[in-house]
Amino acid sequence: MFSQFQEQSRQMGTSGEMLIDADPAKEFFRVKLRNIKPENAGPQFTKGIVEALSFLAKSMNLTIKEYIAGEDEPNE
Repeated sequence: MFSQFQEQSRQMGTSGEMLIDADPAKEFFRVKLRNIKPENAGPQFTKGIVEALSFLAKSMNLTIKEYIAGEDEPNE
């Protein structure tokens, strides 16, 4: 399944980098996307990553609080 997604992304011309900075002892991590191709796909990629993380956290029975710049209110 993973290779199917990867191949589909290649065919669409999608690429870029994801940097993950984590400190498990402090229960902290952050993610930075860069060099996303096509150039106009950065915001869509970012929202997709947020949605995936929220889904994962909800499946682990965690309460979610999101702040997304440009949106009126934080999401819960």
